[in-house]
Amino acid sequence: AETQAWQKLISVLTHEIMNSIAPIISLSETLSERDAAPQPSAEEYRLMKQAMETIHRRGKGLLTFVENYRKLTRVPEPTLQPIRLDRMFISLQQLVSSEGIHFSHSIYPENLVLNADSNMVEQALINLIKNAHEACQHQPYPKLDVKAAQIGSEIHISITDNGTGISPEAIDKIFIPFYSTKPHGSGIGLSLSRQIMIRHKGKHSVKSDENGSVFTMRFTL
Repeated sequence: AETQAWQKLISVLTHEIMNSIAPIISLSETLSERDAAPQPSAEEYRLMKQAMETIHRRGKGLLTFVENYRKLTRVPEPTLQPIRLDRMFISLQQLVSSEGIHFSHSIYPENLVLNADSNMVEQALINLIKNAHEACQHQPYPKLDVKAAQIGSEIHISITDNGTGISPEAIDKIFIPFYSTKPHGSGIGLSLSRQIMIRHKGKHSVKSDENGSVFTMRFTL
């Protein structure tokens, strides 16, 4: 599975880079081969401007793509510290409420403390919460729950939504870098969350059907 994930990553990288470089080279060659008229016509000026805008847009898109890739390869080692999960959940609710995202949350036991990197865990949770919000926002009664509980020698943090679920074909691929089921998704969020869990020597799991999805982050005590 890991080998297939890397093969998929290399395939996506090659595809995206070629999709940007090919039109940039083609358009720049076209522009360089044009005879520079002392006073280009309005139509010639329009075509040149359009070509330059395309080169700029594709170049900027490629830069964004590479920056996203760099995020995945630069996940640092976590700085472990005790985290009061009740306080973290309240802080997260305040943070995402500005984007119209609301969730219920529960913790068992109430004073549960997780030994982890606060910034990294928050980043992973924000990605998962935003994904869950998008999955259920078109439901008549959207429901988003965040729960934390100590189960044996592990602490589980789960994010549950009542969206339409993830197809069986996609569920095995959602953690592959740059894979996304969204029309304008970057495919970075879940991959980054997975890398954060790997750095914490934890695990990610997901269950999904037509009634919604549950993403669980599992930390070992």
